[in-house]
Amino acid sequence: MEQHELISAEFTRRRFIKGAGAAAVAVGVMGTSTGIASAAKVAAPKKGGTLKLGVVGGANDIFDAQYIVAKADQARTLSTFESLMTFDAKFAPQTKYGLAESAKAVNPSKYVVKIRKGVKFHDGTPLTSADVVASFQRLLDPAQKTTGKPLRTFLNNASVVATDATTVEFNLLIPNVDFIAVLAGYTYTIAKKGYDGKTQIGTSAYKLDSYTPGRESTHSRFDGYWNKTEQYLDKVQIIDFADKTALVNALVAKQIDAAVDIPFEQWQTIKSKKYLTAVENSAGAWLAMCMRIDIKPFDDNNVRQAMRLIVNRKQMVKQVLNGHGKIANDLYGYIDEFYNANNFPQREQDIAGAVALLKKSGYSKANPLKVELTAPDDTGGLVLMIQAFAEMAKKTDGVCIVDAKVIDGGTYWSAKGQYMNTGFYTTYWSPRAYLAQVAASMDVYPELKWPPAGSTFRADYEKAVGINNKEKRKVVVAKMQKEEFEKGGYIIPFFNNFADAFSNKLQGVDTSPSQLNMGYYGHGFQGWNLA
Repeated sequence: MEQHELISAEFTRRRFIKGAGAAAVAVGVMGTSTGIASAAKVAAPKKGGTLKLGVVGGANDIFDAQYIVAKADQARTLSTFESLMTFDAKFAPQTKYGLAESAKAVNPSKYVVKIRKGVKFHDGTPLTSADVVASFQRLLDPAQKTTGKPLRTFLNNASVVATDATTVEFNLLIPNVDFIAVLAGYTYTIAKKGYDGKTQIGTSAYKLDSYTPGRESTHSRFDGYWNKTEQYLDKVQIIDFADKTALVNALVAKQIDAAVDIPFEQWQTIKSKKYLTAVENSAGAWLAMCMRIDIKPFDDNNVRQAMRLIVNRKQMVKQVLNGHGKIANDLYGYIDEFYNANNFPQREQDIAGAVALLKKSGYSKANPLKVELTAPDDTGGLVLMIQAFAEMAKKTDGVCIVDAKVIDGGTYWSAKGQYMNTGFYTTYWSPRAYLAQVAASMDVYPELKWPPAGSTFRADYEKAVGINNKEKRKVVVAKMQKEEFEKGGYIIPFFNNFADAFSNKLQGVDTSPSQLNMGYYGHGFQGWNLA
């Protein structure tokens, strides 16, 4: 995730992430949460206890304040580090739970942030503007493996300046009227000056005690935390499981208190247990099949559009999500007021049309298009999606042959794995505004190698983020979406709901649309307590 995350609004993605950042923030949100037990809201918060949170993870998980790849990475990072801002339930940036006391625009190219007073790192060192500047300079450094690439459109090292011990000034290279939302990106966390990605000393409510990659991490209450009013737990234990089945089994067996991102095929099993609460969040996450436009055969737009026509989207929602989602039209960002997919004809399965496009590119039963489509085994829905797509491709009567291959998650998401390194593979993202997703997909995770040569897409993006007038911005965004609809490399069959589950003894979980996956996105474990 995730995701991911404005130039931001980074909610995330990948293995989960589910799941990085960049541009406009949605004014309206279509997400809702259901299935929340009312009893969880009744009892007064109780202090003490150890929370056991289950995630799917492995030896390739990453623990870096500014580089989040998988769900396990996300959980650990956001229980240790904090961003300047967070998001409210409607994805608007706010200072609550953030390290900024205030963030103001002097003009669309200049923003001033005042740091919250009394914030300390886990080693007792006070947070200063120098730490904020150093964190952003690390994000901006191309030599560092972080999710900061979208920031480089707007900032360089000279752009981020400490004017005094508690004030940071951001002088943007080009205007961005939504830059305050950028500061809420969850991968834009703040670490100590000199942070090398190895010593995990943050400012959060819980400090890291120990970490064994692929197994677990333990975190204990930080007594010097600035917001003690919602700091209830004594300890947090984040436990890795090899796959979703093992994760759900552990929850059902009461070995853990909460499970992140349960598969919908297990929804009824969870719902049948009176001691568990199942939460469904329909904020607009999406799964996708990615066609890299720089790798044959997907450098041919006829092929890309043919693959989109093979999909039966209604069947996908039923078969992959068990009905827990809605059909999509190969465009992301439906939480955004600028979402324009409804102005394009809804793609329906059109096998004849797909075959005709493939024949234009020289494919036939005698010379079929043979492609391998991969998915990791650790992300709910992706395996079922590729299997369903492979079956749908059989309707082309041998013109298109899809080999659906399931890959170990740790291998798939690794630097040399299938993700972003092959021509046809899968991904998933948390909801974000359209322009935020554009930046994430172009720069942080360039899944398609989009935009194509000769396109004005990037220039249009840079223009759009600087337009404050909604009607004028909408015109530019519509142009961008039209190009993606007609030439893009994402196959987005649906928007999927999120499903999480936890013990009824766990209270204080924020399940608003912006606090995806049980609330740790915006403010790791604050308010959580064990009754």
